[in-house]
Amino acid sequence: MYASLPIRLLFAALFSLLSVSVARAESPRPLIFDTDMAIDDWSALLLLAMHEDVELLAVTSNGAGETRCGPAMKNIAALLDLAEAGEVQIACGDDYPLDGYFAFPEPWRQQADTLSGIPLPASERRASEAHAVETIHSALHGAASKVVLVATGSLTNIAQWIDQYPGDVARVERLVIMGGAFDVPGNIIVPGFTDGHPNTDAEWNIFVDAEAAARVFASGLPIEVVGLDVTNKVRVTAEFAGDFKAAAKTPAAHFWDAVLDDNDWFIESGEYYFWDVLAALVAVEPGFCRGSLQPVGVSVETGSPWQASSLRAMPATTASGAGRRHLDAGASGITRVGGDNPPVKICRETQPAQAFELFTRTLNRG
Repeated sequence: MYASLPIRLLFAALFSLLSVSVARAESPRPLIFDTDMAIDDWSALLLLAMHEDVELLAVTSNGAGETRCGPAMKNIAALLDLAEAGEVQIACGDDYPLDGYFAFPEPWRQQADTLSGIPLPASERRASEAHAVETIHSALHGAASKVVLVATGSLTNIAQWIDQYPGDVARVERLVIMGGAFDVPGNIIVPGFTDGHPNTDAEWNIFVDAEAAARVFASGLPIEVVGLDVTNKVRVTAEFAGDFKAAAKTPAAHFWDAVLDDNDWFIESGEYYFWDVLAALVAVEPGFCRGSLQPVGVSVETGSPWQASSLRAMPATTASGAGRRHLDAGASGITRVGGDNPPVKICRETQPAQAFELFTRTLNRG
């Protein structure tokens, strides 16, 4: 089983048997993946589509995160083909956040739209014409058991789904969110893109639709938060990239190897982490999240935007018909422990070597 793996991955695999429970589920767990289809979302999607313990019901996106709806639907379909996935519902939501004018930098969005320039064959899969909220709702009601939700982009779709179908909450086993920062600095300030940004505490997924995040954390859903506190422990290094290249043998693995090659500058910067992949791994194996239950609130403050993280072309009216507010770029989107919201599990520790090993093994159908 491990004969073709480099020695570092071999030792990680053996150690993982002792430290992470990897018992096979009696039947695959039904799962819905809500993603903004950025670089780390592609690998998370491949992992969820290829893991033998996952029944991937639907993949939803929106235009409020790093990607836009049109490219997201094509790219999701192409990656599902690459993973040799079965029938999976695909749908997109709104083009803009629930409120505010925050947006990811345009160069990041172009990379997300184009899969970092790595070409893939066009897929014959077709996205649903229904809104992502309707797809989440129908997938939940079509599942034979409670469903795991994984959200690795803005929480726009999740907040709208809760608002429209509050009775669906009982059908959710867990909601795993990649987002937030608690005892570590945020990641809004990125050299060369957002130098001088006034917000030093927020994380991008929460920041870009702070209103949606505030509603989700107040919802009472069984939430597990994979924030920067724990993703900072799974940095993607040149050593890992080399090990992955040596192990790659499936079309999905070769695609991801090409992405790593194209983003060697990102790896060398020391700022590339397994953000969304770790959230996907926590969804598959809860033992990758060790933490505590605490209430979490999200700041939503009106005030002055900051141009490099704002998109002034957004409509002045929100999807709900209200006037779109200017949110304070320095004070909004910050996750804080405390308050009256129901407690959620904040992941503080994980097992990095085992995470990288399981990811590598899954993409190579180990």
